Amino acid sequence: MKFNELYQKTIKYFPASIDISDGIFTAESKGFLSPNLSESWNLAESYAENEWEALLVWVIYQKLHAKAISIFKTDSARLIETDKIGLSGIEKMFSAALQDEGYEDMLKEYQDS
Repeated sequence: MKFNELYQKTIKYFPASIDISDGIFTAESKGFLSPNLSESWNLAESYAENEWEALLVWVIYQKLHAKAISIFKTDSARLIETDKIGLSGIEKMFSAALQDEGYEDMLKEYQDS
């Protein structure tokens, strides 16, 4: 599985920009919640055609979530542009996710490609 091909297809499942002005920091979980970001993730998941794309959707969401926290704290525009989240970081996160239990076959195929 070639990462760049997978990424170029999968990133299109997300909108070009996501308005996170609806975000809040939650006291209970000490986390950040943006319904718009969550909706974008759910929609992207619904487009995933296989486990490769599903895993990459999750990784992209994680990167977008981290970016959302950073933007929400510092930027009044509160908009994430999905093409500015850092491809190399996503590839590293994807490779790391393949190290998790249950992805052994995918990891081997990824390493062999």
